[in-house]
Amino acid sequence: MQIKKPKKKAVILGIAIIICILIFSYLFWLYLINKNLPVVQVAKVQKQELIAEIKTSGILQCTKQQDFYARTASMVKEIRKNEGSRVTLGEVVLLLDNSNVLRELGRAENALVILQNDYLQAVSNKVYLMNRRDEARKKQEWLEGLYKQETASLQEVEAVKGEVTALENQIKAINLNTLESQVNEGRLAVQAAREELAETVVTSPFEGTVLKMAVNRGEPVSKDKFLFSLGKTDFLEVVVFVNEYDAIKVKKDNLVEIYSDALEGKIYRGYVSQIAPLAEIKQTSIGLENKVKVKITLEERAEEFKPGFTVNVNIPLDKKPQALLVPSNAVLEEEGKSIVFVYDNGLAERREVQKGLSTDLFQEITAGLQEDEIVIIGPFEELRDKMKVKANGNTQKKGN
Repeated sequence: MQIKKPKKKAVILGIAIIICILIFSYLFWLYLINKNLPVVQVAKVQKQELIAEIKTSGILQCTKQQDFYARTASMVKEIRKNEGSRVTLGEVVLLLDNSNVLRELGRAENALVILQNDYLQAVSNKVYLMNRRDEARKKQEWLEGLYKQETASLQEVEAVKGEVTALENQIKAINLNTLESQVNEGRLAVQAAREELAETVVTSPFEGTVLKMAVNRGEPVSKDKFLFSLGKTDFLEVVVFVNEYDAIKVKKDNLVEIYSDALEGKIYRGYVSQIAPLAEIKQTSIGLENKVKVKITLEERAEEFKPGFTVNVNIPLDKKPQALLVPSNAVLEEEGKSIVFVYDNGLAERREVQKGLSTDLFQEITAGLQEDEIVIIGPFEELRDKMKVKANGNTQKKGN
């Protein structure tokens, strides 16, 4: 019996089917292995230019500004300068009604005149009584001498003694210290009334511009009511708050760039003029943060800007043309050490690094990494050294 040989095409087809089964089995095996591996996001370590800077925003204000309040209850009698008006040193801005203050001043001055007259009269009376007492003492000595010679009676001596005692009592009754204190109090009352009268004439303590007028003519005002605000608008400053980590890097006289979204393309120059010595707790979008107040003075006059405008501020700190950079969220802090997780052929390798300059997005690494390595940028909750992971992102290195 002759055995038929299988056809060549059938053999090839069988081999192909076997190979497909093996490939499918291998892929399915890889799937089973990798399906439970944690998935991590990765990024490449790259060299590029790094400009370390602080970007924030702040409010423009005058380099010199003062708010004025009513020092006494009164009424607005006259407004000499309106909002936007320029004022010179000592120029009258606003007048308050002074009729009540004038009456108080008149009463205080009249009372002072009476007190001064009473004091002068008391001094005159005391001098008169002291002269009479001295004369009575001399008479007493004369009569006592006559009494010893038996040419004057004891009754006459006792009478003059009584006169001396009575005069001394009258002198003691005139308390010039008390009267002088009353006069001084009267002078202080007059001084206070005059100062209160002066407060009804509100003048400018410096050359500037009326920024805001908060009252109207004829309006009654209570004590401590806000009247108006005055400021020097020739040169402005920006007040910003930076976090405690950035505040350490800011130095006085650092150059600053100031710009506004409303004035595209225009950049103004300024410098850090003051750094607060104390941090303040501020509410931010991420909760309470320690912030340091920084004042920035504009170097040039900017007529487009007005006090109260919100402006953007850029404080350059340093610049490197070729810095080794990773995303900021790739660096973790553990027990005072900076670490990253490097992705290497499916493994997460924990590695300590040294940090350099930083921005909001990038962190410079000065030691511990090389260009083109792959770092993990999260999640980190379950990540451990030498753990197998699956990368979501570009893991191809140069030359691959």
